[in-house]
Amino acid sequence: RGAAPWLDSRLAQARYNMMHHRVDGTAELLRRLIEDRPAPAPSTLIHGDFTLDNTLVADGRITGVIDWAGGGAGDPRYDLALAIGAEPEAFRSRADLASFWRGYGDSSLSAAEQRYFLDLYEFF
Repeated sequence: RGAAPWLDSRLAQARYNMMHHRVDGTAELLRRLIEDRPAPAPSTLIHGDFTLDNTLVADGRITGVIDWAGGGAGDPRYDLALAIGAEPEAFRSRADLASFWRGYGDSSLSAAEQRYFLDLYEFF
């Protein structure tokens, strides 16, 4: 029997975290996340906590990504949502955001998906 799909395991971990740790998420938010799941996406290698705090930059270029404890096969939309939404001050203008998407090479994250995965992050 294989491992649970990534989002199933993340939602289970969110429930556990809410019951055993201090998190920003609420029972109502978790209920909504369980009920309003986005359509599945193919798993890829993800960082699992891809925020500015885990990105090393020198001379305006990313030189490394640290803290891979949450890395593994997962939904790439989670990393994208965190990269562009967890710290919105990183993108001071539309040009900054457009530059991110040009560098990333994909713009397949809807506003609803971004909100969903940022809400999920409230439990981690």
